[in-house]
Amino acid sequence: MKKEKHAPLDNLEVHLRSNRDSRGLLTFAEETKDIPFPLKRMFWITDVPDKARRGGHAHTTCKEIVCCVKGSFRLKIDNGRECREFLLNRPDYAVVIPEGVWCSLEEFAQDSVVVVGASEEFTLDGYIRDFDDFMSIYGKKEDSE
Repeated sequence: MKKEKHAPLDNLEVHLRSNRDSRGLLTFAEETKDIPFPLKRMFWITDVPDKARRGGHAHTTCKEIVCCVKGSFRLKIDNGRECREFLLNRPDYAVVIPEGVWCSLEEFAQDSVVVVGASEEFTLDGYIRDFDDFMSIYGKKEDSE
């Protein structure tokens, strides 16, 4: 079953506020000001082996916000019609991944630390893990403009 609407891939970047002083850099995010959805879950990704990829899935209903607090990685997203790519390499820069968007995290620098906030608690039911299945639901319609 094809989805009629694709999640827009514009206005996904979030610039978080930071304060630097002699003690270091403090970067923060507030749910109502910086994160455009209520947070139900947080997780972080560390110790990614060289040339490994993370993600490789889409969520049917969950939104996420992704930030690289140390190191760097490349985020690739696809809504079935268009693709975008982001280099996350600063703790004050994040990207929102809407529901219905395929994501892949690649090209991790050594010792990178990624923090992710999610709009839903974890459940396997909300994942699409096969790209062909994703495209059969969200892919560009043959008769579209």
